[in-house]
Amino acid sequence: MLSRRPFNFTLRVIGFRPRQLNRWADEMLILSGPTAAGKNTVGTLLARQRERCAVIDFDLVRAMFVQPHQPPWAGEEGKTQQLLGVQQVCKLAEGFAEAGWEVVILDVLSEETVKLYRQLLQPYEPKIVQLLPEFSELNRRFCERGVCLTDEELAMVYEEQCRYADYDLRIDNTDVAPEKVVEMFSSLL
Repeated sequence: MLSRRPFNFTLRVIGFRPRQLNRWADEMLILSGPTAAGKNTVGTLLARQRERCAVIDFDLVRAMFVQPHQPPWAGEEGKTQQLLGVQQVCKLAEGFAEAGWEVVILDVLSEETVKLYRQLLQPYEPKIVQLLPEFSELNRRFCERGVCLTDEELAMVYEEQCRYADYDLRIDNTDVAPEKVVEMFSSLL
């Protein structure tokens, strides 16, 4: 249960929707943000602090699409794979939740996919946190981890995430250590 105490962190909160935080991810949390925003790092650190917590990475589910493997912006096949991937992630999340596990889902959400997540996971009332560092920092992280998108695709994903508004909390984690971001979540869970 969320206590209504003020945030006392060194990170900068960009957006906050308190009307939606009457129950903070008792069982499920979705970490969103563009590629290289820190979802895997923060999600894994958070899960390690919980008693029983599974991390479901949408990218790992999407990797199961071998032939053809298309990104969401590559026409009808890419969009179909994206939506089927969300359905599979939700099935995994439900299975973990039914077995008594808290769940952290990692995905780059869109207006379309968030509706599907909210519909399929409605009984769990998942909360959505978006990590959104400044583009220069995102690009630095992206180059360090190995390029998986073109420069144009990375810029497109980042711009889409800047416009994305269906989150409960948006954090600019440009200059914030992952452990500090996790501290914030730990106090809210």
